This record gives sequence, C-alpha cells and structure tokens, in this order.
Amino acid sequence: MRTILTTTGTSLLTNTARSLKKQLIEVTVDEIRRYLNRTSAEEATAETNSLLKIAEPTDEVVLLYTSTTDGKLCAEQIKHYLEKKGWSNLRLHQLALEYNEANFERYGLRELVDVLINEIERSQRKNQEVVINATGGFKAEIAYTTLVGMIFQVPVKYIYQNFARPITFPCLPITWNLDLLIEYEDFFAWIDEDCRQSYEVKERLQSIPDSDRLQSLLLPPDDEGYIFLSPAGNILWRRVIQQRQVAEWIEEPPPSEVPIADKISPSLKREKHHIPDRTLDFAKRLAEIPCVEQIIGGFFENTTMKRIKGISEDGSIRLLWADNEKATNLSIRTTAKGYAQTLQVCDRHISPLLYSF
Repeated sequence: MRTILTTTGTSLLTNTARSLKKQLIEVTVDEIRRYLNRTSAEEATAETNSLLKIAEPTDEVVLLYTSTTDGKLCAEQIKHYLEKKGWSNLRLHQLALEYNEANFERYGLRELVDVLINEIERSQRKNQEVVINATGGFKAEIAYTTLVGMIFQVPVKYIYQNFARPITFPCLPITWNLDLLIEYEDFFAWIDEDCRQSYEVKERLQSIPDSDRLQSLLLPPDDEGYIFLSPAGNILWRRVIQQRQVAEWIEEPPPSEVPIADKISPSLKREKHHIPDRTLDFAKRLAEIPCVEQIIGGFFENTTMKRIKGISEDGSIRLLWADNEKATNLSIRTTAKGYAQTLQVCDRHISPLLYSF
C-alpha cells in the first residue's frame, strides 16, 4: 500500500456549475453527485482524473483541501464518489490555505509544507511509499509540493487537463545544500520555536556575518511586526530536523584504518606561525575520533567565531577553528556514508569537541 498525498481544488464545483449553467453558489450537493455519476472521471474533476491514473483503490489517499466552503465541499464529494467506487482508505485534511492574500504565504503555504512533511514522515515510519499528487488546488501549491518532493526524495505527479497520462517530477539524484542551516542552526532553531518580533531578529542577525543569506530564507515582517521562516526556508529547516532524527537511530560509521599519526595532513603540521592558536592540538584531538580519516587545513577567514560550516553526503565535515584573532578552515574526512550518518558524527563527536576545546 502507498500513501498518495493529493492537493484538492474546486474544479468539481466549477465544472458542475458550468454544465448546469448556474452560478457556483447555486449548485447543490445532489447536483454535484448527479454530475459525477453522469460524467467520466477524466472530465469530472482534476482530482478524479489524476487519482484514477496514479493510485489504486487500496492505497491510502489523503485529500488536502483549502480552508474555504467550496474547498471543503469538493473534497467531501470527491471522497464520497471514490468510496462508492470501492476506495476504502480515504482521509480528509483541511489546510490553512484560504482566499486571503495577507495570510496565504505567511501561514497557508507554511502549513501546507508542514502537513506534507508530517505525512511523508508518518508514512515512511510505516515503510510505505509516498507519492505527491499535485494536480488539484492552487497553482502555488504545485510549486511548493514539488519543492517538498524534491528535497524529501518523494516523487511528485501531475496531470495537465489535456494530458492522457500523468507526468512525474522524479526524486533528483542530488543532495540539497543545507550548509547554511547547519552553520547557523542556533538561529534557525530560535526563530522556528516561537514568534519573533522584527527588532529581535535584526539584533540577532547583526552578529552573523552571512546575515543577507539568512534573510533570503525569511519572510518580511507581518502587520504585527513578526518575522517567520519563508515556506522554502521551512522546508529546508524541516529537512535538517528530519535528518537529525534519522541520525539518532542509525549505526555509527566504522573506525578508520588510517593510523592516528597519519590522519593530520603534512601541510597542516608544517604550519608554525600563522595559524590560530592550538590548531594543531585541536587537530590531534580530532584524529583520536575513530571514524576520522583525514584532517586538512584550508583558507583563513576574518572572524573569531568557530563553528561547523557544513557536512556532505561523502562523509566530510567542514568547520572553522578560531582563536581571539583569526580563524582557519579545516576539512575532516570520515568513514560516514550519507548525510544522516555524517550529521550523526558531527553532532556526537565533532561539535562537542569544537565548542568545548
């Protein structure tokens, strides 16, 4: 059994009204049901057209509908229609999306993102395949459901009204760069845990060198002066949280076969006078971590703030080691495989050493 997450719009109501030459407000439930009975699934509505091509009656289908009277009506009647056809595992979920420009991006799209991610994680915990059906609903939903699918490695399907078959936006064989969120995760955790006033956010950003990059993942202040993560920023931050949850239960990577004395690169050992204080001492402690294979020096940076700068699928971790005057980049190669296991190594071994040394 699969889980099919389906955004649901109001094409059923629009098509019924058009066929009866009525205004939308004049259409009754009985008229919608009669319309569905006499019209082919392909022509009746975007949702039935797509679901009958994408899903099976035994699949779990979640119908996500907008917080409007029309949206609820259409979702309920699609559910009723499919149940009569023998579909037995259907569920409705109302979204905060509504015809309100001020709230659409700030709350509606953020909640859509949260609902999709929660449903994906719920299904994956049950080892169920997940598919996003983005055919119905607002056009803006297509953009964000597709982004969620790509980042969380879930295929997204879509049927244009003139297409006979669905097209699939497949899981891309790439890793989305989450380095900015890892590097400044204290900031993202802080802004995500509560409503933050604009002045608070500005004060916090003043101490961050890459504040312009962070602001690209934030929404402008709302009418009450609050700043939130943008829908795209929320997707990326939720991906970091998910990977950290995965990292809690997977096995640690195997120990390296490289002798401790050979793990530190010769170029780093030769640096005598210009690197930050205790760089070599810190590197030696890193070399004692079993899964570490190599420690390589890098460029200097004009900062005194040490921090993790990023991690990669190939098991490498990048950080800044600093004293009170300057900082240098260090690259650490480990035996970890995949993003979650590399994040595990960073959280359990590298970060505690970095911030306590």
